[in-house]
Parts: sequence; C-alpha cells; structure tokens
Amino acid sequence: MGINVIDIDKMAAFYCQVIGFVVSDEGVASFGSRIVFLTQDPEEHHQLVLIDGRPEDVSYSTVNQISCKLDSLNDLKDYLDILIDNGVSKIEQVDHGNAWSLYFPDPEGNFIEFYVDTPFYSSQPCREPLDLSQSEGEILARTEAMCRNRTGFISRSEWQESIRERIGSIRY
Repeated sequence: MGINVIDIDKMAAFYCQVIGFVVSDEGVASFGSRIVFLTQDPEEHHQLVLIDGRPEDVSYSTVNQISCKLDSLNDLKDYLDILIDNGVSKIEQVDHGNAWSLYFPDPEGNFIEFYVDTPFYSSQPCREPLDLSQSEGEILARTEAMCRNRTGFISRSEWQESIRERIGSIRY
C-alpha cells in the first residue's frame, strides 16, 4: 500500500521506530515527490510506501495505490489480457528492476498495481517501460541488463539477507 503524507520524515520515523519497519529504499519519484519504501519482511521489497506532497488541508483519501502480488510473469500477462478484454484503459506496463508491474485505475480512479517479483534487486525508485508481449526470456534478460547497469546491483536473495539482518538488529 502507498500513502500520501504531509511530513515524510516524521511518518518514516514513526513506522520505523514505533511499528518496526526498515527503510528498504528511498529517492525521488519521476513525478518529483520524495518516496520511501518500508518493509518488515525480507521476502518483500516493500509493504508500505510513503509519498510526500499531501497538503495539510486535503479532503481526499491518502491511499496512493492498492497492490496485489502475483505468482508468475505468466499470471501478469494473463491479467493484462483480462484487463484489456474488460475495457480497462490507461494500463501501464512497468519494469521496476525488482518487480514487473501493471498499473491501472479502478472505475473510481483508485490506482491498482499487479506485480511479480524479479530475481534482482534494483535501487528504487526505478521505472522503465515493460513489454509483456515479449517472451519471458526476453523480459528477464532485458531486466537483468538494466539492473546490472544501475548502482548497487545485487540478487534478490542477497538483498533479502541484508534486510533480514537489519530487521533482526532492531527486533532482538
């Protein structure tokens, strides 16, 4: 889940110091807002995303998106077909390096993300085009090449171990 926040530093501190999350990544999103990724699980890059820029007097929902993890790249491809067959518009196919995602609005404009983890870690935010019409091998090779060209490339399993150690250091 992602939420828009007024004071991103205060919110990140609360979720880390009080709730027990760790910052798995942070940076500036393509739309200019600071973004902080938080997790309590070394198997998940993020379980919560904080995005700054929420006005103090806002009357809209602070939920940025609803995310659903899928089991495979084929599942993601199947959902793309289902969305198209059902007339869903504004579908974005995104390669985050650490995940392949589909983003689309529900009928009331709430953003939904369907995603599948990749075998790689790539520092976030990372947002490159994804073409789900390509074969799984082509997508995997393109994503790996992209990740290897980014700062801090490691495998997902190496990243998970580093997060596991960080979580263990604050809990025990």
